[in-house]
Amino acid sequence: MFNLREPESALKQITLCLDKLDGILIGPSENKTAQAHLTGTIDGKNHLLLSGTIVIDGKPHAVDFEGKAEKIFVGWNVPEGAKPIYRDLHGKTMTRYEGATRMYASTIELKDKNNQFDQKGEFFEDGTGGLVETAVIDGTKYEIGLPGSSVGLVEEVINDPDQTIQTRGPKYLDVPQRSQWELLWDGHGYDAASRACGQTCAAMLEEYWNGNSPDIWDIWVWTGYEPMNLAETEAYFDEVEVPCWKDDYNGSLSSNINHVKQIIDLEWPLDITEESQWGGCHAVVIRGYHDTQQNFRLRDPNTVSGTNLMSWRHWQAASFNFEDNVYEYVCGEDEWSDGYVYVA
Repeated sequence: MFNLREPESALKQITLCLDKLDGILIGPSENKTAQAHLTGTIDGKNHLLLSGTIVIDGKPHAVDFEGKAEKIFVGWNVPEGAKPIYRDLHGKTMTRYEGATRMYASTIELKDKNNQFDQKGEFFEDGTGGLVETAVIDGTKYEIGLPGSSVGLVEEVINDPDQTIQTRGPKYLDVPQRSQWELLWDGHGYDAASRACGQTCAAMLEEYWNGNSPDIWDIWVWTGYEPMNLAETEAYFDEVEVPCWKDDYNGSLSSNINHVKQIIDLEWPLDITEESQWGGCHAVVIRGYHDTQQNFRLRDPNTVSGTNLMSWRHWQAASFNFEDNVYEYVCGEDEWSDGYVYVA
């Protein structure tokens, strides 16, 4: 028989030190402190095997994780004093800078063998980042946030799904992914990170249009430490001179879908309000569509990879689709909708 295991020489060592003091486990009736230290390997297909200890209020829990990693585009590194390059996008101005280079982060998704911890996270080129998601301790479900750093991860993740983005044409726009959980990695707390979807979408679109990389915390402060609605998004864009308008669109489901496609064809991504997959109002960026698969491609700030897809109609995906989660979510019906609010 053939041995299909990855050769030992192809495995690279990875370490995650998630030991910042503001690590937290949030439960239904109590909160606990949390830290973790994980070590293991990544192979040539970005497959992760990690083991170690997660410490909850001083009590260690041994864990064995398996998962995957991915490299994603998160923005532009603009040299100091760089000359701006302007491009007209059907009446709107996009700004880039000479000598700017693409910045990346590595995202990971992990599950442990005992189904006790289910983690997702991201780590930047300087190694900072962390993990979030759920934990089940003694039968109780908790939300967990583990900020810290990685050694070896960013350097070894090899794939970049956005690398060929320019060859795909205007149906997929080169919008950088930003995660609202950056606020947790930067020490601003779980509460802000869990509610800053609107601010994160604003940061994505600001960078798309002007090439600058705003701090999500600065936008959170600008909105008074509260979630950002689309009227505030429009006001913020006016202040930072990003071209936009806040609008809605009336008509049938098909006409709504076609309208979004027409906006994407102009290379204008949209900040829209949806009912999230987890329930509740949520802001996402629509940055592309696929006619054959009949879906929109999102930059979702509550995911770390930002690669969520939203099917167009209920019959394609009953749990998450444009018809239910956007078109009807804002007081619409199958035949006619009052529209959805967006900033473009």
